Amino acid sequence: MWEILYGKPVPFDLNSKLQSKLQFQIQVCGGLRPHIYENTAKCYADLIKKCWNTDPKERPTATEICDVFAEWQNNQSILSELSESDEKLQNIKNEDMHVYIVSHYKSCFILSNNDDKG
Repeated sequence: MWEILYGKPVPFDLNSKLQSKLQFQIQVCGGLRPHIYENTAKCYADLIKKCWNTDPKERPTATEICDVFAEWQNNQSILSELSESDEKLQNIKNEDMHVYIVSHYKSCFILSNNDDKG
C-alpha cells in the first residue's frame, strides 16, 4: 500500500555492507517500517499501519481492504481528505524519497540429468 500511494519502491538502504538480507528481515519482524509522509491522509495511514501489524491475524484481508475502499468512495469527507492529501503529496520532491536498490548475484552449480553418466 505504501508503494501504491507514493508510486515508488519502499526506500530501505540495503547498500550498507553491514546490512544483510537476513538482518533486514529480522529488523522488519522487529517492527522496521517505511516512513509515512506528513501529508498522508490519516485514514490511509491508519490502514497502512493495520496492514503492517506484526500479528498476521490483526491484519486486514484483501476483501476487508476492498470493503474499506468501497466505504471511502461513499464518504464525501474521506474523499476530500484523500484528494487534499494527494495534492500535497504531489509536491514532495523526488529527492525526499530516495530509493536504494541493490542486486546480489551469485552462481551455483546445478546438477542436471544430463550430467549423470549412470
